[in-house]
Amino acid sequence: MKYRNATELLPLQLLQELQKHAQGETLYIPKVKRKPWGEGTGARNFFSRRDMDIRKQFSSGTELTQLSQQHFISEDAVKKIVYKKGAINMTTNQPDYSKYFWQNETVRARLAKPDDWKYHKHPNYDSEDRFFTDYEQELPHDDPQWQEKWENYINANANDDSRVIFTFENHAGEYVGGGNLHGINERNGTFGMFVAADAERYAIAGARLMLEYAFNERRLNNCHTGFIENDTIHQPIFVKLGFKLEGTRRQQVFHKGQYWNENLYGLLAEEFNAQR
Repeated sequence: MKYRNATELLPLQLLQELQKHAQGETLYIPKVKRKPWGEGTGARNFFSRRDMDIRKQFSSGTELTQLSQQHFISEDAVKKIVYKKGAINMTTNQPDYSKYFWQNETVRARLAKPDDWKYHKHPNYDSEDRFFTDYEQELPHDDPQWQEKWENYINANANDDSRVIFTFENHAGEYVGGGNLHGINERNGTFGMFVAADAERYAIAGARLMLEYAFNERRLNNCHTGFIENDTIHQPIFVKLGFKLEGTRRQQVFHKGQYWNENLYGLLAEEFNAQR
């Protein structure tokens, strides 16, 4: 700390007044309180408005990735803004998800979008697991090919009432799985369902949302699906959902030089609602 002679800095009258209280002593004169960060340059107001805009967009359904790209900040930075304690007013900008139809205690569901391709690409896409998913062994392909395939799939079914494709997210807005309702026949009240997720609990939670919609909003009555014998990936999930084995189609699918049986399962609306 640098010491200065008061006679060099203070007016004579002020110096004489100080000498009434202290003479020959060293005094510390504190600085005037600084303005909070950013107030002098306007940065504080800029970032405040930006954060408010990010929260508003997120509440309206804009994804974290899109917000990150739009505002040139990382997704982690967006999450800190969006999920800051007390930052979101549930009575104004943020929807009240406690009564949101497409949410339960584990996941939220939304319609799938073309740019969801990056989430749905399974790391073992061309593996044996994929055979049990689609009843076929697909040719190998790279990311651009898969992106085109997924986008065409979503766009082709966008206006098809017989198929509805969903994406599942956890409550933090992160992708955890997806599924679809297909072969919807309004006249007979029948439909099929497929579901897959990063964890079984997400698959079950997402499937229950889709079944709630199919049975109790669309007035459908019978959900049917099938699994290749020895499928330990999807079949256990549907059994836990209450699906019952209804029959077997023998030697239905050809794979690796042999025919495989297909086990048929079904669930009625009354059976699903009895679980509630």
